[in-house]
Amino acid sequence: MDTPTVNNNLSLESPTHFSEKTIGIATDSGPQNPAPQQELYERLKSYPFTTDREFAKGLAIILGHPDAPATETEIGRSDDLVLQAKCFYFSRKEKLPHSMDFAAYRNWLESTQGANSSIENEVAENTPHQRNIPATDTHSSTEPMSQASAPVQEPAYPSSFAHIVELITTGQPIPGIQQIPDTILAGYDTPSTKPKRRKPWEKEEAGETHQA
Repeated sequence: MDTPTVNNNLSLESPTHFSEKTIGIATDSGPQNPAPQQELYERLKSYPFTTDREFAKGLAIILGHPDAPATETEIGRSDDLVLQAKCFYFSRKEKLPHSMDFAAYRNWLESTQGANSSIENEVAENTPHQRNIPATDTHSSTEPMSQASAPVQEPAYPSSFAHIVELITTGQPIPGIQQIPDTILAGYDTPSTKPKRRKPWEKEEAGETHQA
């Protein structure tokens, strides 16, 4: 690919379509206040390039396939060519008096990414070791405690038949068996008024006596 050349006849008020020839304008920058420059970098980083169809079409021309817009993967690339296109397009879009310095923006991105990586590493180092313990180890360490805290229940019934015989012969209550008192329930202690049924031989004896 040929080295991009600067088109000095392009004005900031012209349409924002750009090509490989005009991308070189992004490297031309004048003196700017450091505080606003930091703010511009933040705005450029958060600009929704993936949803800007105009930028996708212009980047497609630079990447060599003008018939199809650039994909989200191509727009998300961090190589020099794509970053330079973003700086150029953002400067035109925001109508800045000077194009943003591509090299300075790239250095700023690298410094911010390095700072974020340092913060993530520090958080990971300060994370308690317990969070990295596998679930199986935690279960095994807590299982003996739960087993020790559970009381051992004795069986409700005697453990052997000989013990049951001993309790019965000595008149002792058997554990687990409800004791029923030897009492007559009220209302059931009146004598029966129904005639007593005779047994078969009693009927035969009564018949023989009647014949005699």
